[in-house]
Amino acid sequence: MMEQTTSFDAYKQKFKQYAARFDASDGRIALKIVHTDAVVTIMDRLCTLRALPEHTRQLALLCALFHDIGRFEQLCQYNTFLDHKSVDHAALGCQVLKEQEMLKELPESDQKKILTAISNHNRLEIEESAASDEECLTLCRLLRDADKCDIFRVFATDDMKDVIGVPDEAVTGETISPEVLAAIREHRCVDKRIRKTYLDFWVSFLGFFFDLNYPESIVITKNQGYYRMPFDRVIFTNPEGKKQVEEVLEIMETYLRNFSQESAGTSLSLRVPEQLQEFFRLHPKMALAFSGGTDSAYLLYAAQTCGCQVRAYYVSTSFQPEFELEDARRLALELGADIKILTLDVLQQDSVRANPKDRCYYCKNAIFHEILSAAASDGFTEIMDGTNASDDADDRPGMRALKELKVLSPLRLCGVTKKALREYSRNAGLFTWNKPAYACLATRIPAGTAINSAILSDVEWAETELSRLGFFDFRVRVRKEDETETSTSWSARLQITEAQLPLLLEKRSVLLSLLKTRFDSVSLDLELRAPSC
Repeated sequence: MMEQTTSFDAYKQKFKQYAARFDASDGRIALKIVHTDAVVTIMDRLCTLRALPEHTRQLALLCALFHDIGRFEQLCQYNTFLDHKSVDHAALGCQVLKEQEMLKELPESDQKKILTAISNHNRLEIEESAASDEECLTLCRLLRDADKCDIFRVFATDDMKDVIGVPDEAVTGETISPEVLAAIREHRCVDKRIRKTYLDFWVSFLGFFFDLNYPESIVITKNQGYYRMPFDRVIFTNPEGKKQVEEVLEIMETYLRNFSQESAGTSLSLRVPEQLQEFFRLHPKMALAFSGGTDSAYLLYAAQTCGCQVRAYYVSTSFQPEFELEDARRLALELGADIKILTLDVLQQDSVRANPKDRCYYCKNAIFHEILSAAASDGFTEIMDGTNASDDADDRPGMRALKELKVLSPLRLCGVTKKALREYSRNAGLFTWNKPAYACLATRIPAGTAINSAILSDVEWAETELSRLGFFDFRVRVRKEDETETSTSWSARLQITEAQLPLLLEKRSVLLSLLKTRFDSVSLDLELRAPSC
């Protein structure tokens, strides 16, 4: 089994280095890199939705990362991505992985599972006899689904000359072959051997719906909305072909409508509680203070799911680390949500920079005034945040600012606890469902000690380094060695959970050497940190 996230980052670097060998000026190379990144993202979401074991998830991500690695050599040798005019790109990819020894760190049994999944991802059907066990079969199914989910995007947005070899105009006067039309009518994936026209190629993409193994994959693909785009952007000049296309699209709409009716009855209540559904019925247009954390991420999803017209506002300050903004952008992209990034220098305010005990009040006040102003300009009259029912109002000065500014907290109003919203988030397939609770960087500095951008930068750097070493759910607290105003000497105190003590002992010397480059002394808080709920 791989070692957490750092190992997957190392595999991503291998992929990046291999892809860099090929002609970067060829836009088709970039398209395959974008496709790979998208399949990895979709795979991660599928694994979350299906609550798969960590070992399976790690192997699934590697399957996604390397599934199309044969495409680069295929393009180099044959100047095409079309297998029927060149070579089986999946088989070529397996050959590349073996020759380059890209999986050599893994146990041989895991290597075989990944190669089996990759070799099966572009076939009409999975060769189930080749799967060594149930996990291997699961990997085959997951990869086929994740790949197809993004192929709909490729089908809709990439140049058709790169996808099927001819531009859009080539299909407008064609008809669908009887065998292909029969496959769609019978809800079967189209065998590439029966395709005769370029329009057959187009229609065969729609047949992917019938080959998706998991209902979550159908939901992802349907919500993307890409599957109709190519057909809606061209005018079919052949009357028979136009009639056939209309029939095929109606078959697809009926198929998806029936799927939605079958799944809607119970699934929504598992993702959004009735009280929250009612809230958004009463508040159909909302601006959201969005941090990228578990709470506001779920609230954005719930608002969209309930049909609320919502726009997310992320305020970027020196108190937020870079990964929070990355998570916010990633989630907004996955949900297709509207997000606006605002920038605010909170250290310009004396009441924030001085770091009094109620600093959070002044900071929240400034941030929400910024959001209120932007939201009002965009036509929003109500604003909400992700405060939940588990948050202690008596222990959070920032809540006073929310109350004064009349910011609504739907999760708190509807009694949604942190534990519950994590479960709802997991059911919804949000990658933030198990994201550890995260307080802003300013909380690492004791109240009464003035805050400056330099120490915030050092704290963010230190916590990033700990993450790279495999730590999670921790804090790097800092304190001035000398409380004089001009002092630049700081000490760092690590707060980790009990479960991470073995890792600390293993990485102690490396960690100490790193942190001593920025801090005068480094210590461990022996009271340890309670795991995030």
